[in-house]
Amino acid sequence: MDDIFIIILLILLNGVFSMAEIALISARKSRLTSDAKLGSRGALTALKLAESPDRFLSTIQIGITLIGILTGLFSGAALAEEVGQLLQKAGLSPHTAHTVGQIAIVTVVTYLSIVIGELVPKRIGLALANSVAKLIARPMYLLSLIAMPAVWLLSVSTSILVKLLGLRNHENNVTEDEIKSLIQDGTDAGEVKKVEQDIMERALVLGDLRVSSIMTPKIDVTALRLDMTSTEVREQLSAELHSSYPVYCDRSRTGVCGVVSLKQLILKVDSPDFKLKDVVAKPVFFPEAMSVYDALDRMKEKKLDFALVCDEFGDMTGVITPSDILEGLVGTMPQQQAATYIVKNDDGDSWTVNAQIPIYDFLNYFNLEDLYRPTSYATLAGLILEELKHVPEKDEKLTWHNLSLEIASMDGAKIGDVIVKFINTKTE
Repeated sequence: MDDIFIIILLILLNGVFSMAEIALISARKSRLTSDAKLGSRGALTALKLAESPDRFLSTIQIGITLIGILTGLFSGAALAEEVGQLLQKAGLSPHTAHTVGQIAIVTVVTYLSIVIGELVPKRIGLALANSVAKLIARPMYLLSLIAMPAVWLLSVSTSILVKLLGLRNHENNVTEDEIKSLIQDGTDAGEVKKVEQDIMERALVLGDLRVSSIMTPKIDVTALRLDMTSTEVREQLSAELHSSYPVYCDRSRTGVCGVVSLKQLILKVDSPDFKLKDVVAKPVFFPEAMSVYDALDRMKEKKLDFALVCDEFGDMTGVITPSDILEGLVGTMPQQQAATYIVKNDDGDSWTVNAQIPIYDFLNYFNLEDLYRPTSYATLAGLILEELKHVPEKDEKLTWHNLSLEIASMDGAKIGDVIVKFINTKTE
């Protein structure tokens, strides 16, 4: 009976090692780090073990191997002999009873070792990875100190063999796709709301965009001229009210002298000696290729609510505001802006799209954000020119992925409207 008790104890101990192994491997480092900052000593120890996987895994393997050897010793001939004697009393011959006893002991011990010593503990370790890791980390760390000589020998031997095989350690960096998968898992489990998922995924996409993708293009920018009178300025404000305006040096709309805020205009425009140049501030330029988040950092750092976007020649190509970035995060195309660029046709299967629509807004409207790639163009017109390699003519068509694009109008060399249809699928 003592042997049976020892075998069960060894199997349970094997389960503890198996549970510790899977829990420490599966535990989320971010959660452990957070718990460690809150004062959890178990989480701190678990992080130490996770940073030294060779040491931790060697300790686990030593423990499991020793338990396996001891289990074999205690479930060997002595226990089989006792079972054989019981079977002899039941009427079996000595030889048959001994053989059946050995088979029975091996079968039962193997079954218990697999179920109680491996499968169930590992399921527990997976289900409660962080809790188990914090609970078991300190005892495992203590064992690693006790078994330090053996752990060192195993670690060195493993490293030598790995080098001989030409294997190298690779950083297990979390990819963007893995983050999206985790967010999707959270949404499926009900922990993350659909709107939260949408914002988080947009935040990831926004990091790949350049300011040229979300800026208001120059053609749609309301600007003032440096030589405007107070009356002309008031008329412009009455026609189109914005928080800030770029100010051109002359009527050619090429050189930008500066920017002026609506607040400054309201305070000064009624002055008898009003001159626009007196309220114009130095403009801040962002290159078209600047990433959206770099632009956001600059705006926060310099407390900007308005910046001009320029090309490689220094010419203004558009403007960007924090609102543009916010729209990219929570929805780049408000309904009123969508109506400006995109109109659904009466046939219900096609849309008339202004070719000056920012390319990401275009893809986002048709739920095709996954097709976005950083490119040299910023609008639908740029996409068409890139695909055709020439200035198109009216009624010319092209196919891009599952979209049919037909040139509906041209203004000289400028693409006006485009008829968009889905080739295989329809969308609202």
